[in-house]
Amino acid sequence: MDYKAVVKDAWVLTTRNRKLFWYWAFVPALLSIVAGMGYFGYQVMAFSYSPIYTGATSGDHVSFMEALIVWILDFLKQNTSQGILLIVVAAIIFLLDMVFPTFCKVALIQLTARIKNGQPVNMIDGITYSALGFLKLFEYHTLIKIFSVVTIVTEAMFVLRNMGWEAFKFMVVPFALFLLFGFLLALFLTYTDYFIVIDGEGVLGSMGKSMKLVILHWRHTILLLMLMILISARIIVNILLVLLVPSLIFLAGGLIATITLAKIGTIIGIIVGIISLFFAAYFTGILEVFANAVWVLTFLQLTEEGEVSAREKGPMKLGARDQNA
Repeated sequence: MDYKAVVKDAWVLTTRNRKLFWYWAFVPALLSIVAGMGYFGYQVMAFSYSPIYTGATSGDHVSFMEALIVWILDFLKQNTSQGILLIVVAAIIFLLDMVFPTFCKVALIQLTARIKNGQPVNMIDGITYSALGFLKLFEYHTLIKIFSVVTIVTEAMFVLRNMGWEAFKFMVVPFALFLLFGFLLALFLTYTDYFIVIDGEGVLGSMGKSMKLVILHWRHTILLLMLMILISARIIVNILLVLLVPSLIFLAGGLIATITLAKIGTIIGIIVGIISLFFAAYFTGILEVFANAVWVLTFLQLTEEGEVSAREKGPMKLGARDQNA
C-alpha cells in the first residue's frame, strides 16, 4: 500500500469536494464544539463545588448539580417564559448532538466512497443513505461509547471529585488499563463503521470483519497508528478550540469593558466568540472530512485485495529442490 498516495488522494478529494464539508461536516463540528464547551464548563464547575476544592465536609457539601437544579428552578419562577425557551433550546441541542453527527457520518462515508469509485453523486442524496444506514451505526456507536476516552475520563473525574485523591490513587491503574483496552478495541474496530455503511453488514458481523481485516493486514499497523494519531490530533485540536472560544469571549468582553461601556464590551465579546466558534467549526469539519476520506480509501483498497487462501496458485512455481530447501 502506498501510504503517501492514500493521504494525497484523500486530501485532493477533500479540497475538490467542499460540499461534503458544508453539507455533512460543518454542523456536526459546530455541535461537537458547543457540546464540548458545555462538558468542559460542567467539569470546571463540578470541581469548584467539590470537597477536594472547597474543603467542605460531607455534611456541608453541596454538589454543583444540586446548585444548578436550584438555580434553574429559581430562574423558572422569576422568568418562566425565557426559562422554558432556554430549556427547549438546550434539549434540542442535546438531542441533535446525540443523533445528528452519526446521521451525517453515514452520508459522509457513502458519498466519499461513491466519489472515489467515480459514481455521480448529489449531496442531497446523503439524506437517503443516512436514513438507510443510520440505525445500525447509531446502535454500534452507542454500544462502544462506554469504552471511549470521554466516558473513561468522565468516570475518573467523578471518582476524583467525590472520593478524593487517596481513593483516586488506587483507581489510577484500573483507569489506565481501561484506557489501554479502549485504545486496542478502537484499533481492532477501525473498519466497523465502513463495513456497516458501505457493505450494509450487521453490527456484530461488522465488528468481527473489522477485527479480521486488521489482523490480516497487520503489516499496515504503521498506517493504522498514523491514522490513530491523526484522530488523536483532531481530538486535541477540538479540546484546544473548546478552551479557546470561551476564553476569547471573556477576555475580549472583559478587556473592552474596562475601557468603555460594559454593554458594548459584552456585545463585542459575544461577536468575537461567535466568530471564533465558526472558525473552530470550520477547521474541525475540514479535518473530519479529510480523516474520513483517509479511512474510506484505506478500507476500499484493503477489502479489494481480499484474503488469499493457501490453496490458491501463486505467480511462482517451486520445483522439488526449492520445496525441500
